[in-house]
Parts: sequence; C-alpha cells; structure tokens
Amino acid sequence: MSSTEEIKLLNIHGICYSVISEPSESRFQLVKTATTTEDDRTVQNQPNLIVIDSVHSGKGRTAQNDLYTIVMKPIFEAVNIDHRLIKTTSRDTIASYASTLDISQSHTVLFLSGDTSISEFINNLPQGAPSANLSILSFPMGSGNAWASSLGIMCPVKTFGQFIRGEMSHSPFPLYKAVFPNGYSIVFFIILSMGFHANLVHACERPEYQRMGIEKFQLAGSVILKEYELDLKITVNSLAASYSYFALINTPNLEPAYRPSPESDPLKEELYLLGYSSGLSKDQFLTKVMKGYELGPSDKLPLDSDTIYVPFTKGFDVTLDFPLLESPRYKSEICCDGVLLNLQDLQADLEVSNKFSIEFLNHYSKFNIKAMSSN
Repeated sequence: MSSTEEIKLLNIHGICYSVISEPSESRFQLVKTATTTEDDRTVQNQPNLIVIDSVHSGKGRTAQNDLYTIVMKPIFEAVNIDHRLIKTTSRDTIASYASTLDISQSHTVLFLSGDTSISEFINNLPQGAPSANLSILSFPMGSGNAWASSLGIMCPVKTFGQFIRGEMSHSPFPLYKAVFPNGYSIVFFIILSMGFHANLVHACERPEYQRMGIEKFQLAGSVILKEYELDLKITVNSLAASYSYFALINTPNLEPAYRPSPESDPLKEELYLLGYSSGLSKDQFLTKVMKGYELGPSDKLPLDSDTIYVPFTKGFDVTLDFPLLESPRYKSEICCDGVLLNLQDLQADLEVSNKFSIEFLNHYSKFNIKAMSSN
C-alpha cells in the first residue's frame, strides 16, 4: 500500500495550496482550500526564471506525476511569476539551450531531472569571465539524484514549496575539470571514477543489460569481479597505490540511500579520493563498497590499510602506472558524472600519456554559478 502525504505549499489571496503526494506511485494532486491565514512570503517575479524538464528522467512523465503541469504552473500563475519551460525533445535539448543563454542577464534555473541534465547544462554554458549570476536548483526526479540528496533535497514537492515561499539559500557551486592528453576536458561536480565503479557504469550500457531494472548492477558487478583484474596502479601527487576502486568525490551521496563519502560537503571546494586496495578479497571488497548503505550524516568512513580516504583542496595530476595501450581497455575506463570515457581514446596524435589533470574551477563560465538549497 502506498503512503499518502498532504504537503502545504503556500497561502495566497485567501487560498491554501497544498499537494497530495504518493511518492511510491509518483502521483501528485494539487488541492485548493479557503483560508483566513495570512499570506506567505513568495518568490519575487523574476524575468529569467527557467524550468528545465528532462521528461525521460527517473520514471518519466505521466498525467499523474507531471510536477510542472500539475503543481508548478498553476502556482506560478496564481502568484503572477513569469517563467519559461524547456522540455527535452532530444539528447541535445539541454546542451543547445545552455549554449545560447543570454550572458548579459542573471537567471534562475529549476531542474526537474537527475544529475546528468545538470552536467549537460553546465558543460555547455558560454565560457569566460563571469558577468551575471546563474542560480541552479535541483528537484530530485532522476534515478540517482546524488546532487539533490547530498544537499538534503529529497522531496520535489517540499522543495518547490520552499522555493515559492522564498526559503532557499544561494551558495557558490563547486566545479572541477578533468583535462585529458588530447586537450579534451569535462566539468564535473559529483564524481570521477576508475576501477570497479567506472566499469560497472560502462557495463550497464551494454545491450544485454539495457532492458533490465536495478538487477543489472548486481549481474554486471558479478561479471566484473569475476573476469576483470582490478589492480589499477595510480599515483595522485605523491600518493601511489594499487586500487580496485578509485573515485574522486565531491558529494557524500551517490544516491539517496548510498553515502560512500560521508565527509564530503557538496558546497565545499574539496575532492575526496576514495580508494579501496586491489589486495582485498572479493568478499572484503564488497563489504567495503556496500558500507555506504549503512553510513549516516554524522558517521565516519572506517579506515584501515586497504582504504584510502584523502581530501584535496587544489588541482592535481592523476597518473596511471601501467602501460596504457598494452593493457585491457577496462583498466582505463572512466566515469565522469555519468559520462563514459576511456583514456586510451583521449590521446594526442604524436605521443601516449598516462596522465590527466584535475582542476579546481574558481571561474568557469560567463555566469557566477550558485547552488540553491534549503536554509
């Protein structure tokens, strides 16, 4: 049986607007009742308020779970807030829109999506010295929702209520850039991984797993642990180790219930290197990886000689200490905020390099990017 919750949004002009939400069934219903309660403070009309709806994210959009149509649009109309809706119609919708954003004006962008849409947007913004503000608010409507859940944003309806009542704070949005030997670069804000995590994400893109649900991760993970030699010798600055799991993480969560890097702060300019030794047995390795499902906000990651957990606050190089082109491709697989890469494919024409760099971005785009979260 699904649980039902009625969530108040705001009182305005003698009407209380609330939403009956059934999270397990992804259903929303807007309810209006008369009230004598004083009006709530609401967000002031903004000339550049944008709603980006990635319509296939998460469970997709239906007549019952279309948050924009059922909840947001009627509320915006009730409080006379102008906005623009961008609904995805192709893989390029978000990237194309980001590249044409007017850099002479500030904007507020509400993402009804998962993390990938935010990544696509940020990576395609005009670059240069900032000349305007860009505030980003993530509504957790994707599959993983690492960014939103790490900010404590768990319910899209409650988040919209906080936004419309003007209860959101704005903080600098930490961004990082990976730069590869051929000059290709990508900006990320959640994770860059190699080893088990990267190979798992790569494997799940194969056709045999595409039609599966969450069980694909278990099946693909079993194949990787059985058939792959996950012994990546990697040096970061002067720290050299052999890893089965290697990740550079900005957020504590990778999904709402999975907290592998509990000391990460998504609003702090700091990347944690989280690594597990290649000397672990399969059972020992899985125990460590699964530990993230047990860790809460105040917990510390258990440390031992097979666990490396180190923060970095400035840029550094990542060097693979094995012959790159002579090794199996899976050893050079990379996952960067869901974007799948391979270092073998990112080489300059005249020489092979085992090294790529990580930069901390004080300035990246022509916007001063802010992350919105609840106060």
